[in-house]
Amino acid sequence: MKFLVLAFAAVASAQIPQSFITLIQPLLNALNATEDNRLNPFTTQILDTFIEPLEVQLERNSYVYRDGAQLMLDGAPWTASGANVYWLGLDENVIPPAGQPFYAPFNASYPTFGRITEVMNTLQTMGAHTIRSQTLGVSVGNPLSVMPALGVYNEEAFNTIDWSVFQARQHGIRIMAPLIDNYDYYHGGKFDFLRFRGINITSSDSSKVDPLVLEFYTNATIVNDFKDYISHLLLHVNQYTGLTYAEDPTIFAYETGNELGGPTFGDEYVPVEWTTEIASFIKQLAPQKLVVDGTYGVNKTHLPIEQIDIFSDHYYPPNNTKLMDDIALVQTVNKTYLVGEYDWTGNNPQASSLQSFYGIIESRQNTSEPVVVGDLFWSLFMHDVPNCNIFVNHTDGYELQYGNPLNSVQNNTQISLIRQHFFKMQGVTVDSYLPAVACPGNTAEYTYL
Repeated sequence: MKFLVLAFAAVASAQIPQSFITLIQPLLNALNATEDNRLNPFTTQILDTFIEPLEVQLERNSYVYRDGAQLMLDGAPWTASGANVYWLGLDENVIPPAGQPFYAPFNASYPTFGRITEVMNTLQTMGAHTIRSQTLGVSVGNPLSVMPALGVYNEEAFNTIDWSVFQARQHGIRIMAPLIDNYDYYHGGKFDFLRFRGINITSSDSSKVDPLVLEFYTNATIVNDFKDYISHLLLHVNQYTGLTYAEDPTIFAYETGNELGGPTFGDEYVPVEWTTEIASFIKQLAPQKLVVDGTYGVNKTHLPIEQIDIFSDHYYPPNNTKLMDDIALVQTVNKTYLVGEYDWTGNNPQASSLQSFYGIIESRQNTSEPVVVGDLFWSLFMHDVPNCNIFVNHTDGYELQYGNPLNSVQNNTQISLIRQHFFKMQGVTVDSYLPAVACPGNTAEYTYL
């Protein structure tokens, strides 16, 4: 019956080759002519109801690609606005029930599938196209990681990553994932790769770290260790899709890292040679993937790197002048720019208003060279599913909890602006109303947005 459904949909679709229609038409005629046939005749209107999900699934299985200074999907401009949801693969905010995997030194645990599904439903309601998630790409150095120790892989750690990618696909959301972190966080980063090879340094609260940190970029052995990890990650086959991460269009981009730099915070000290090698390796494994430069800021020496498709920066707080300067800089090389993180709260008096910040991004979409292709707020948290009465809290002051009855008026005003902006980036106008989101909500096999 599944084959018949696809066949019927194919007959009514102008995109299906005539040869296939010719092949299927006798089957349709035979079905309608059978005396004991219990199928109602398939009218054009009914066939259209089969076509809609088929067309949506075809689009979700198509790659986002770059055409000069804009991103495209199925021949039309595509934008990447959405949220950072860093904890999808591995969390640090919830202590699970006794007996569930938990690594107390880092407070690390796997998020429930319900939490992941609720986030996808929330982002779809908000009009988002994109998720950026560190733990869908960075997972090293603790027992619950994809790679707890050098060359040792934990297949169980892929369960939440697989489900996240699958649920993103089902909700029409694309993923961007950094592959390493600049910091010594619970999910791992460049300091783990250094320690694997006996360079026992760590990051701290100070603005400078040991210059040996540069070995991550310059030590050929460590670079190859990192490439081996990337290969294992990208060639993993998702149990829910049958696709490797390298193949799956849901993951539209990999980022060389999160806020990468050298010994001094914000120094943009990431060698051209390293960025070129890692970006080329990603393209070798996954030729259809876009690559984002993970340097913290737009490093001018990286602009000519052929394999980089997207440059990015983070805004704490939003700054209109900096945004326009970054866009102008990236435009000189006819590539794209993404606001990878920003403070959405409006609590910093030095910040440009969210409305004016969005205005710059939105106005560029009406030009032949948009350059800036979207923005991703930091960061989204929802309920502690299966407990739909409690929201998960984070400690950095930037958590966005959509629908939390304890939200201030200012928070909800900002969230409404975000939702209106996301829809406007799709060419859709919505009002300030914030629709409710079910907890955890549908796994969205038949959601067509």
